Amino acid sequence: TDYLTGLYNTRYLYNRLEEEFSRAHRYDIPLACLMVDIDRFKEYNDRFGHLVGDAILKHTAKMIKESLRQVDLVGRYGGEEFLVILTETDTEQAMLAAERIRIDIEKEQFNIYDELLNITISIGISSFPENSDDSAVLIDKADLALYRAKEAGRNKTFRSS
Repeated sequence: TDYLTGLYNTRYLYNRLEEEFSRAHRYDIPLACLMVDIDRFKEYNDRFGHLVGDAILKHTAKMIKESLRQVDLVGRYGGEEFLVILTETDTEQAMLAAERIRIDIEKEQFNIYDELLNITISIGISSFPENSDDSAVLIDKADLALYRAKEAGRNKTFRSS
């Protein structure tokens, strides 16, 4: 697990993604990946300090985890990025889940060390079999969709093309 957020770490997520990907292939069931990034995280760290940044990471992680089903997996991918693996979930269902997470975080007022902060996130989505039949490519495509969401002004959800 990740020491700060308590979520799965990247190595564990990669292993589980391979397992879930194999299962999706074998049984011909959909699988989706969400790449989630906290918008303007560096600015919060620079303005309020790393303690506030860490608290933002923890609270965001908690909100993402609480919005998912027990069978779904979420981990800290690195820095302020999270990877979500949605089992037995097609692109449309993934879009609904991602938008629910994005809107919940947008509406939440983070009360951190007497600072009231409004945080937003951007999300990129990719899915099997629609976008790739390779797990590494699936992550890359979710990351590219995330980049497009950031370029489009942040606080958005984009699906892989």
